Amino acid sequence: MKSAGFFVLLLCGALFSCGCVQIIINPPGFPGAVAPVATTAPPEPGSSLSGQGSLPGTIAPAAMVSRTGTGDNESLPRFIVPIGDLSRVGHRTFTFNYASGYGGPREYTFRVPVNMSVLYGARQMRVTLPKTAQDPAEVQAYIGTFESDPAMEELYDSVIHELRNNRYHDGQYLSDDEYLEFIVAFVQQIPYVENPSYKRRYPVEVIYDKAGDSDEKSLLLVNLLAREGYDVALLVFEDLGYESTGIRVVSEIPDSSMKVFTDKNREYVFIDAGVPRFIGSVPDIFKTADDPAIYPVGNGTKSYGPINYVWMVVADLKKMEELGKIDRHTPINAWDRTGTCSWIKNSKILLNATCYCCDM
Repeated sequence: MKSAGFFVLLLCGALFSCGCVQIIINPPGFPGAVAPVATTAPPEPGSSLSGQGSLPGTIAPAAMVSRTGTGDNESLPRFIVPIGDLSRVGHRTFTFNYASGYGGPREYTFRVPVNMSVLYGARQMRVTLPKTAQDPAEVQAYIGTFESDPAMEELYDSVIHELRNNRYHDGQYLSDDEYLEFIVAFVQQIPYVENPSYKRRYPVEVIYDKAGDSDEKSLLLVNLLAREGYDVALLVFEDLGYESTGIRVVSEIPDSSMKVFTDKNREYVFIDAGVPRFIGSVPDIFKTADDPAIYPVGNGTKSYGPINYVWMVVADLKKMEELGKIDRHTPINAWDRTGTCSWIKNSKILLNATCYCCDM
């Protein structure tokens, strides 16, 4: 018996040494998901809606230079390699609010399918911000990683399919401006969860996790809007280590309540994908930051028309804050510009002060 046992051990040793036996400790199909780290809810509405206060989840400038050390060519996009069963699908359900000009506030719910092999492939990717926002080739490669990845098209198509289905409701059809606001409301109301890692979540991860930080949600938002024909850009604030979405405007904005960013050919206003905030409303930290590098995404031509209407709402809210009539605990719905303007007017808080909504 002892000699037989010795023979078995000797045979096993020979098999391992010649590589005939392989032990898989972590099979490729394992998703490798890391639980998101929840953060304190960002301040609302004064700081998050009317543009005052600090920015939640700002990334330290050092994040701009963190690298994966893979040695890959950083001037070329990196695409997902799906892992596992290509037919396996998971689903995520989203509920959010939006108010159109004609229909008033409404709650929307839809379900998005997620190809799990693409998700597992995305979990293995390591994509960080470029070393500098002033290197067009590297930044374009970074944008292309999320914009042009063939594996991501199914996810973008699935989300857009649900958005388009909900664009039509009760015999009414959202205008292009309202549809843009609708898409923004959807992304803004995906829970904000700070990502302490240098690794960016892919849009497919944001959808599956139902969570993302401002940068990650911006990558989802800018790609959805570009595919729906809007003239959008990624605004890269190098000194803040931060990126955001910009939407083109053609109307002149009366004052500095909203900041306009230009590449000398077109003008864009800020969209905060991280938390509910009116389109064009800029947190204070961005008002003093260096101008961002502007990188258009896609070939869309549609701009955002009612920016001056939103400017009036934001200017009135800022005045109400200055007078001490509202604070961060005052419920303001950034997804309802018409309703907010009516509330400002009916509140009569600015009856003896400059009030733009009061004249509407």
